[in-house]
Amino acid sequence: MEVTVLQAIGIGLVALFAYMVDFCAYAQWDRPIFTCLLVGFVLGDIPQALVLGANLELLYMGTMSIGAALPPDIYTGGILGVAFAIVTGTGIEGAITLCLPIASLALVVKQFFYTFFRGYCTHKADYYASIGNADGVAKMHILSLLMWVPMAILVGFAFYSGSATVQTILDSIPEFIMNGISVASGMIPALGFAMLAKLTVTPKTLPFLFLGFAFVSYLNVDVTGVAIFGLIIAIIAVYFTKPNQEVATVGMEEDDNEF
Repeated sequence: MEVTVLQAIGIGLVALFAYMVDFCAYAQWDRPIFTCLLVGFVLGDIPQALVLGANLELLYMGTMSIGAALPPDIYTGGILGVAFAIVTGTGIEGAITLCLPIASLALVVKQFFYTFFRGYCTHKADYYASIGNADGVAKMHILSLLMWVPMAILVGFAFYSGSATVQTILDSIPEFIMNGISVASGMIPALGFAMLAKLTVTPKTLPFLFLGFAFVSYLNVDVTGVAIFGLIIAIIAVYFTKPNQEVATVGMEEDDNEF
C-alpha cells in the first residue's frame, strides 16, 4: 500500500489531536484504543485498526507518568504502530514490533522539548506569577502547547518516509541503549499495576480481590462475568449499608421532644 501525502498529513493531525489531550484536562482520547479509530479512518481500514488498537491498549494499559519519570510515548508508538501495520499488512506482530521502539525513541525527542522549550515557558510562568501577572501565566501555558506541533510534523514525516526508514534510524541506535529501553519498557506496566493495586487494595476491598481471583481460578469465570458479579455485590453492599434515614429522623425528633 503506497502512502500518499494526504494520508501522511492526516496521521500528523491525528497525532496533534492526541497530544492536545493535556489541554483538555486529559480526557484520555490519546489512548491507542481511540487513536486507532482515527488512524483507520485516515487509511480506510477501520476494522483492522480497531483490532490493532485494542491489542496495543493491552500492551500499554499499565503505563503512567510517575513524577518526573515519563513512560514511552504511547501516542506516537500507538499511532505509527497501527499505521505501519495497516500499510504493510503485517498485523499485530508488526504493530508490536514497531510501536515499542518508536515509542521509546519518541520519548527521547519529547524529553528534549520538555527540557528546553517547556522549561523556558515554566520559568517565564514563574516570573509572571511572582509579579502577579495572571495573563502572562496563562499565555505561557498556551505557548507551551506549541511543542506538540513539531512532534506532530515528525510523526507525519515518519509515516510518509515509511517503516523501512524508521527501522533504519532505530537500527542505528546502539544495541545496549535499545536493550536498556526494552527492559525499562517491560517494567513500566508492572509498576503501573503495582501502584494501582496499592491505591485500590485496602482491608475493606481485599476480600473482594480474593473473591474475584477465586471466581477466575476455580470457577473459570471470564472478566465480564467477574465484573457483573462485582457490580451486583457492590449494589447489595451499598443498599444494605446505607443509613436508614427514617430511623435517624425519628431518633432526632425524640431527642428534640425530650427538651
